[in-house]
Amino acid sequence: MGFKETVMEFAGKVGDTVDKGIKSGSEGLQKMTEKSRLQKEINQRNIEINNIFQAVGQKLYKEDPNNKMFEGVFGAVKEKKSQIEEYKKQLAVLEDKIPCHTCGEMISKATAVCPKCGSINAAGQKKEAGGLNETKQPEKVNAEKVKICKNCGNTLDETAKFCNKCGTKLDD
Repeated sequence: MGFKETVMEFAGKVGDTVDKGIKSGSEGLQKMTEKSRLQKEINQRNIEINNIFQAVGQKLYKEDPNNKMFEGVFGAVKEKKSQIEEYKKQLAVLEDKIPCHTCGEMISKATAVCPKCGSINAAGQKKEAGGLNETKQPEKVNAEKVKICKNCGNTLDETAKFCNKCGTKLDD
């Protein structure tokens, strides 16, 4: 066997090895892709299970927050809720807001009337010459996002049910 034949035989063996490597690599990539897909499915089902458990726990808590069987867990929930309320109070102070004395909605201290329930906020009433019924021209704003009080022209959030300046009930 000559040099040329030896080189050709060696090249053939190298080619076979490369082909096997490519096939093996392709099979390995397919396995890796399938493993990744299956792991993703497992993770998704675990998330769904956790969501179900969360819903069950919330339902149990709402039905009987003093359930002795879940006393420790529900106690922790009550503590976290208490902490959240304290943080909300601190946030309201920073935002210069107070709770409405009737419905609890957080409103600006300067608000004369709660936009949710219509209750008069004594701290927010302004001592203006015309009183609460003093009229002004409404500001030009995007009418789709706000309500304008027909009584005083005050511009309000679209969810407001009452004018926070004069207390007029707003149309839906």
